[in-house]
Amino acid sequence: MQTLKNLLFRSPQKPVLREGIPVLPGALPVVGHSLYTMGHAPNFLRDAEAKVGPLFWTRNIGQYTLVCMGEPGFELLKNKVTSSEFIREGSPDFIGDSLLSRDGTPHRSLRSAMSGPFTPRGLTASGASAIAAEVIESSVARFPQEPFSLLAQTQGLALDIIFRVMGIEGSEMEAWNRNYREFILGALPVKGDFPFSPARRARQGRKWLDGSFSRLIAKARGQPDMQGTLAALLKTRDEEGRELTEEDLIQNLRLLALAGHETTASVMAWLGIVLAQRPDLWEQLRLEAVAAPGLPRSPEDLKRHPFAEALFREVLRLYPPVSWTGREAKEDLELHGKRVPKGTTILVPLGAYGYDPKLFPNPEQLDVSRWMGRRVPPSAIETAAFGGGPHFCLGYHLAWVEVVQFATAFARELDRRGMKPRLAQGSTTPKLSYIPFGAPPKKTRIELVRA
Repeated sequence: MQTLKNLLFRSPQKPVLREGIPVLPGALPVVGHSLYTMGHAPNFLRDAEAKVGPLFWTRNIGQYTLVCMGEPGFELLKNKVTSSEFIREGSPDFIGDSLLSRDGTPHRSLRSAMSGPFTPRGLTASGASAIAAEVIESSVARFPQEPFSLLAQTQGLALDIIFRVMGIEGSEMEAWNRNYREFILGALPVKGDFPFSPARRARQGRKWLDGSFSRLIAKARGQPDMQGTLAALLKTRDEEGRELTEEDLIQNLRLLALAGHETTASVMAWLGIVLAQRPDLWEQLRLEAVAAPGLPRSPEDLKRHPFAEALFREVLRLYPPVSWTGREAKEDLELHGKRVPKGTTILVPLGAYGYDPKLFPNPEQLDVSRWMGRRVPPSAIETAAFGGGPHFCLGYHLAWVEVVQFATAFARELDRRGMKPRLAQGSTTPKLSYIPFGAPPKKTRIELVRA
């Protein structure tokens, strides 16, 4: 397939306009630009911006979507002039009526009821940080010496964490894992409903999950002393003192399990692959990890792991698991000097902000020192990989804790064995692609060798 740049530069010098805004050239028959967004979407969008400017239309399977690059796009995430509710109509089976597809008072009420267990203190109080540390330590201890897929390992342990945090027993984990992998197929753009199709398999997985969540909720209601995030959610109340309904719990537990493991597993895998190629970073991490008394379990503990945290943030910047999000204009807008009519679907390039040279000089270079020794926390746009505005990722702190725990456990375990990671023979540096999340290929393998 020709590269985007070749298609762009073969296109007419004068771009086609729609609503006075350029339409990105290079669309393929039927599928439009959708195949490019399954590649390295941040590069695709940056190349497009260089060709036609920061505001342009893409075409995906017959539908036009407006892309808004730069800070004006990030500002749309505040939802003052945009809405997220259109997501419910476009993805009723996958996203449904959850936090992601609510705005205004309904969103605030639901988020206020759910946020407590996911704050730094809440993670400690609910035992989530301790559960994550236990699962990560036991999982890393079982890493084989021969070549293995790090992504397969991190997907398993991240899903194990989120389900244990919810209160799901270990004996049920295989069935939950299997049905969740089916449900995730609903994120693919293939919506045809026929036997064995991704859409049909996704609905079957969702049906199993929803029934199992319902039984889990009933069990938790009957055990007032039950621990975990689900038990904490059952005790929370919204701004008007109301508890969450069972439907609210099911819709959002399904979403939390998705956001809480797929994206985190991706970042863990990329981090391990980076370490397998950078002995200098591995040595810095190892020295910090073995100097600590153990894995961090509280906000205070995290302060002992500045290098692991910086490594997490830099790997996330370069390999964001989510490339974009969308909003719908609630009114006529002006973006980059162009009028955008009410009702327009606008794509906000979350993954591209990490490659903005105004924010990160030499953005293609992996430089952990960007995050070291800072006296202020990262700005909102520097954490754009987690979204922004009222829909900023609820699981941000849990992901932060888990990845730092993973990096630390990985270094401590390999130090105990007298080993270090490297890419397995035949494995090349993987490229970032989105199908649908930005995870490395499972065929990319690492091996553990003598230090």
